[in-house]
Amino acid sequence: MFADPPLWTLDHVNLGAGRLKDVTLKILPGVTAVLGWSGAGKTSLLNVLVGFEHPERGIFDRPASMYWSPQNHGLWPHCTVRQHLDLVTCGAERAEALLGAFDLSEKADVKPSLLSEGERSRLSVLRALAAPTKILVMDEPLANVDPSRVYRYWGVIRRVLEADGRSLVFSTHLPEAALSESTQVICLRDGQVLHAGPTDEAYANPPNPAVMECFGPGNWITPEDARLWLNEEIEAPRCIRPEQLAIEPAHISHVVVRESNFLGSVADVELRHVSEAVVRRFLHRPSGPQLQAGAPASIRLRS
Repeated sequence: MFADPPLWTLDHVNLGAGRLKDVTLKILPGVTAVLGWSGAGKTSLLNVLVGFEHPERGIFDRPASMYWSPQNHGLWPHCTVRQHLDLVTCGAERAEALLGAFDLSEKADVKPSLLSEGERSRLSVLRALAAPTKILVMDEPLANVDPSRVYRYWGVIRRVLEADGRSLVFSTHLPEAALSESTQVICLRDGQVLHAGPTDEAYANPPNPAVMECFGPGNWITPEDARLWLNEEIEAPRCIRPEQLAIEPAHISHVVVRESNFLGSVADVELRHVSEAVVRRFLHRPSGPQLQAGAPASIRLRS
């Protein structure tokens, strides 16, 4: 069995003013997240992928047909919500289903100027889903939607992609969106590709601290750190995510809490190693009472 050919191939692609620097990529069929902080180059890369901007240097191949949901939504001001779907040749039954799934049925006869920012964001996404193309590109989809609703709308996107056998490339600054919705990820920083590969592998085993930080909180542990703090032997530096680390109160320990701050899903703890007079901060996912400054603590990898 032969592997599917890439949808896009970029070879040493550059875009003006350092917005993209020597980008070499193969983007495969399926769902790919372009992940990075603000200013990383996500929109610049997507603009090149859809042909909105052209590289100054490099070799670039792209699909002949795709549909783009840009960051500014790209809506047609003279068209109602329903007309946006009609104009991409979406059948009436499918249009009604999509409008209902994105909670826009009651806004079907409204034009974009009278929609909220979140409603415009949803309309841009559902218009792309309604379009008769196998490849979609979405720049920060659902970025302005209420967080309590976002996961439900991503569920709709997921089902449509799976049912129609479609591919999606989307940009996001949210690690949660990349982890939950993509199988492949491209990590960007300052217009350069830090890493590209399977999403789950990039989260669990990032090659360096920069890629680790793209996916949120983590602890970069060297072999020396592992021996000192965890009494563990590792062969090379690695990432330990907060959920992999247990820091708990202890009766007697060579580790003492200097400071502990609860941040919601994780806690930021500064520990002092008494025998070595070394201080280090760790991020962990607490499972009990908050650690108190001056108290002894145990630190270990969760089994």
